[in-house]
Amino acid sequence: MSQTHNQRPRHVVAVIGAATAGSEIARILAEHGDVVVVFEQNPRPYGKIEDGLPRWHVKQRKDEYEEINRRLDRPEIHYVPLTRLGADLDFEQLRSQWGLSAIVLAHGAWRDRPFPVEAAEAYLGKGLIYQNPLIYWFNHYRERGYNGPQFDLAPGGIVIGGGLASFDVVKVLQIECTLAALRRRGIEESMLALEREGLDPVLKRYDLTWQALDIAPCRLFYRRRVIDMPLSDIPADAPPKRADSLRQARVKILEKAQRKYLFDFADQHLPTGLLIEQDRLVGLEISRTQVVEGKARLLPDTAAPVRGPFVISSIGSIPEPIAGIPHRGEVYEYLDMQTGLLLDGATPVFAAGNVLTGKGNIKDSLDNATEVGTLVAERYLGVADDGTSFSLGENVRQEVRATGEALAGAVSNRPRLAAEKVAEILERVRERQRQVGYEGNYRAWLARVTPPDLE
Repeated sequence: MSQTHNQRPRHVVAVIGAATAGSEIARILAEHGDVVVVFEQNPRPYGKIEDGLPRWHVKQRKDEYEEINRRLDRPEIHYVPLTRLGADLDFEQLRSQWGLSAIVLAHGAWRDRPFPVEAAEAYLGKGLIYQNPLIYWFNHYRERGYNGPQFDLAPGGIVIGGGLASFDVVKVLQIECTLAALRRRGIEESMLALEREGLDPVLKRYDLTWQALDIAPCRLFYRRRVIDMPLSDIPADAPPKRADSLRQARVKILEKAQRKYLFDFADQHLPTGLLIEQDRLVGLEISRTQVVEGKARLLPDTAAPVRGPFVISSIGSIPEPIAGIPHRGEVYEYLDMQTGLLLDGATPVFAAGNVLTGKGNIKDSLDNATEVGTLVAERYLGVADDGTSFSLGENVRQEVRATGEALAGAVSNRPRLAAEKVAEILERVRERQRQVGYEGNYRAWLARVTPPDLE
C-alpha cells in the first residue's frame, strides 16, 4: 500500500525571515513538495515593507502585505513568529541538532553600516542616529502601543548618504518639521498631503511660504558627484552617450526632489571628524573630495565645521553577523553564489534576498533595468512627471524567484527525511509556537497582533 502524503519521506527546510524574499522562497519550496518552517523575528511577517518602506507608500505596503499573506497561508508552511536567529534560536543548534534538509537565510540586511568616523559610535543616542531605527520610528510612533526608539526631529539636521534611502530620510525630516511648524500655528495637516503634493503647494493653502516658517532645512551630504549618486543603475556595457544620459538624469532627479521637499544638498563632501559639546555630537568636520576614476579622494586641509542638532547616517545596510556563518568584510562568504550556498554538509545553509546581495535598502529590491531605472527612482521618490507611484509588484520577486528555483533544485538532490524525522522536527516547531502564543492559525494570529491604529 502506498504511503499517505503525511507519511512519505520529505524534505524539511527552515527559512529565516518571512517577508518578500522569505515568503517567496517558502512558496517555491512548498510547491516542490517540501515542508517549510518559517522563523520570523517580529510578530508580523512583513520585514522592511512594514519597517523600512516609509508609511507614505500606503498602497504598495498593503498590496505586498497581502501577497506575503497569500504565500505563507498554506498548510505546507509552518509560521513561527517572535523568533530571532542568534537570540531565541541558536544557529549551530538549528543546523546540527534539528536534522533539517536545509536552512535558508532570508532575514534581510538590517544592520546599518557603521558611521565612517572614528569614535562616532560613542555618540549613538547622543546626536548620532542611524537610518533603520529612524524609519522604524517614523512608521510606528503614532501607534498607541508603540514602545520603540524615540526621536525629536529638530530642523537643520545633517544627513550623510546619497542613495534613495537617504532621500527617504530627508523627506521624513522635512515633512515632520513642517508639520510641527504648522501645528505651532494651530494648523493640522496631513503627512500624505505634504509627501504627495510637496511642501510649497500645501503651505500656499494657508498663505504661508517655507521662508515664513523660519525653520532650517536639513542638509544632505554625498561623498561623490551628483552624477555618481546610486539612484538608478548604469550597466557596464552601456554606450558612453547612453551612460552619460543616465548620469545626467540623476541630476534631474535631485533637482525635482529638492524643489518638492526643500532640503539642502552638497556633493563631494565627506565627514572626517566630530564636533562634540557636553558629551553630545553637535555636528561634523566635513572635508571636500575630488572624484578620480569613480572614487572619492579626500582633499587635504579642506575640513570645515558643520553644526546641526543631530547627524543621521544613511550609508547603507548590511546583514547581521551570525556566529557560525563565515564573513568576508560586511557580507557572508559563499561557496556558490548561484544557489546562495553558504555552508555545505548534512544540513546545508543557503541565503536569498538582501542577505545574499548584502544590500538592505528598498531600492536594491526594485527593477533597475536601464530603460526604466530612472523612472522607477522618480516614482519611488514621488517626483515622476506623470504623478504615478512606484509598484513593488513582480519586480521585487523576479530575482528572488530565480534564486528560489535554483535553491529548490539543490534541495531536491538531498536525501529525503523519513516520516518519523519529519514528525520530530514539527513537534519542535509546535513547541516554539506554543512558547510565543501562536496557535497555528496564520490569519487569526495576524488579526491578534496587528495594532488597531497601524497605518
